[in-house]
Amino acid sequence: MILSILLTASSAGMFLLALFGWKRHKTVPAARFFSAYMLAVAIYCGAFAVRMSSAPPLSDLIAPRIECFGIALLSALWLLLALYCSGVTTRVSRLLYLLPVLTFTVIAGGSLLPVSDQKQLLSVTSVCSKASFAFTQGHLSWISTASVLFAFLAGNFLFLFMLFSSPRHRRLQAAGMFLGSLLPWGVLYLELGGLLSLDFNPFPFAFAAAGLFYTFGLFRYRFVNLAPLLRNTLVENLKDGALVFNQAGRVLDLNRAMSSLLDISQQDAIGELRDQVFASYPKLLEAVIAGGGFVDDRGPAPVSSRLTAQVTVTPIRGRWRKFAGSLVLIQDISGLKKAESDLRDSEEKFRLLFEAAPDPILLMDDSGRCIDCNSAAVQLFGVASRGNVLHRSLAYFSPEYQPDGELSSEKETGVRQLALAEGTALSEWAFRHQDGSLIIVDLSIAIISIKGIRVQLIHLRDITEKKYVEQKLREISLTDELTGLHNRRGFMTLALQQIKIADRLAQGMTLLYADLDDLKGINDTYGHLAGDQALIDAAAILKTSLRASDILARLGGDEFVGLILESGGETELAVLARVQENLNAHNLLRIRPFRLSFSIGTARYEVTSPCSVEELLEAADREMYRNKLEKKSLQGK
Repeated sequence: MILSILLTASSAGMFLLALFGWKRHKTVPAARFFSAYMLAVAIYCGAFAVRMSSAPPLSDLIAPRIECFGIALLSALWLLLALYCSGVTTRVSRLLYLLPVLTFTVIAGGSLLPVSDQKQLLSVTSVCSKASFAFTQGHLSWISTASVLFAFLAGNFLFLFMLFSSPRHRRLQAAGMFLGSLLPWGVLYLELGGLLSLDFNPFPFAFAAAGLFYTFGLFRYRFVNLAPLLRNTLVENLKDGALVFNQAGRVLDLNRAMSSLLDISQQDAIGELRDQVFASYPKLLEAVIAGGGFVDDRGPAPVSSRLTAQVTVTPIRGRWRKFAGSLVLIQDISGLKKAESDLRDSEEKFRLLFEAAPDPILLMDDSGRCIDCNSAAVQLFGVASRGNVLHRSLAYFSPEYQPDGELSSEKETGVRQLALAEGTALSEWAFRHQDGSLIIVDLSIAIISIKGIRVQLIHLRDITEKKYVEQKLREISLTDELTGLHNRRGFMTLALQQIKIADRLAQGMTLLYADLDDLKGINDTYGHLAGDQALIDAAAILKTSLRASDILARLGGDEFVGLILESGGETELAVLARVQENLNAHNLLRIRPFRLSFSIGTARYEVTSPCSVEELLEAADREMYRNKLEKKSLQGK
């Protein structure tokens, strides 16, 4: 009777624990498993107390059935609780609910047997009885019993694993739960091994004693607040300091980052008041009391490092939205502040170099608009201030066409797209100064990032003087020094371009080949200076006879050529007439002691039968030579 009273009291205690856990299932994640487990234990102990204190059939058939169902239910819930606390729950764990269903099936099937067979079946399927396990009543009873034993063993293993894997300051609570689990399961294993022989079944009493350990873990260390392994993953590995206060302002938990930040061990901090924990950092305490904010504080020691942190305080609400504590997160932003300071220094250095750079530099956005420029760029464009450059494109300060013949707007788009695709781009560019002069630059674009924003850095190097020198050198190399006309090289270069133009316009051309007559006689009679003057006069006569768009050159000696594009009514005969007219006008002036005359030959270039420049020269030279012979024959007559 005493044992029955004790079991009844234990059952009532377990039921109260289940009710207590259920009231907190919304704020404590594992409470629903703990509550269900305690309820299963209460059902089992209560059924066993009824069987001990009642008469048949309540003690022989009804109570044992409830016992069997209770033991299967609590074994499944025990394993689910262990899985949840260890942080390894999966959807597969829901299959554990098949344990009580399987046991119920065995019991329901046995109800169809005679009373004597029912008693034997219950003694076999109930692992809590004193009977030996002679598995002779079919596969279902064997599977049910083996499943229950496996759940007990697996749950113990998980709590043992959790004991060694938990943080040091949380191992005591894991040890409490593990020792609590050893009591009923240890008694079971001893009984099955024949090492424990008592006149009564100690198994339900072991469950009642285990409740003391569960209460210790629940109330002293808040075991079901966080699964140790899950907490270890989510909290201990946080780089930010995390600390939990209860409603009374005492520390419930903190991670390693917070322990290192406050220079206090986790074991010593748990249970301490908020003011004591933050005593060394008064500004940090003020931020926590204020509900968060920015903190720049220094520890008590002279060598303490400065703490620069962002504090976040989140209230924890319990039932009926009642205040249950606070979660404090402290993010150490010392490194971030240093990085910001370094970035600020680098930006200042960049600005100094940007402004002091002798070459013009512009910063453009993705749309091709200037967002910044240095003083050299303002001087290059000849504008009054930086404001006259901002929000402008490159094409705005450029002539309509670039020297290569491409539209400035189209060329700018192409160069910027190339830079965006490859990271850099190079080009030669022409700008128009405010005074109208042309500025030639080497333009380079590089894609860079400033404060996380992609911009185009455009560097300009003024090469106007260089291009001028190059042009002069080119002119010297392509120009006849005596007459100022193109030389043979210049003529060949320009003639090739003129042929392309004629092909594109589908217009013919005339090549005029002129030879100054009797230059040797002028040199012999009047001297070489007079011969040079004769060449200069001949060049002037031909130049006034041809248009500015025509190509006129001195091939060498006394030979001149002109390439004439037939357009606007210009014909071969009209050109020859002007040459003769201008030649006669020059001779009538009698400014020289000698007269000038030309032997002229022509050759036509037809688009329908194209030929090379050399072939044109050869054909015109033959005609010129024929004309010279005709003139000599006439003079001989």
